[in-house]
Amino acid sequence: MRKKLPPKRDSEENRSRAFNWSLKYLSYRDRSVKEVYDYLVRKNFAQDTINAILKKLVDLKFLNDEEFARQWIESRQKHKGKSKFILKNELRLKGLNDDVIEPLLKKAQDDLETAQILFEKKKRILGNLPKEEFKKKISGFLQRKGFSFDIINKLFRRD
Repeated sequence: MRKKLPPKRDSEENRSRAFNWSLKYLSYRDRSVKEVYDYLVRKNFAQDTINAILKKLVDLKFLNDEEFARQWIESRQKHKGKSKFILKNELRLKGLNDDVIEPLLKKAQDDLETAQILFEKKKRILGNLPKEEFKKKISGFLQRKGFSFDIINKLFRRD
């Protein structure tokens, strides 16, 4: 276990170091303000340093929670097939509040459309199974993706 170091003092050198650490952290993927804040806390920077760096990153448009959330929703729906329910919880964990999340989820792809795409993909793979086993497996799969029983039943009625 690593020994906890005392917080670094707020100085120009520490601000420069914190800024560079933040840029490196942001180079992998977009992050929310809270993610960068938590990262800098883990790196043991002083609170004044963290606040100054976050303000600078926001001013330079390296951090934008609304844009981060929009991209997160789009990516997770398209590539992972996540429901709006799951996306909302993920974004809350990333430190975003409902004022940012809700309007973006209203504009996002409908859950029924997302579930339909997943359903069709799984149907190609599991289509040869007996009807009850197919229904059980695909229902469980869609539930794990966060879709409601109502959405799942609509898909079976369409099929």
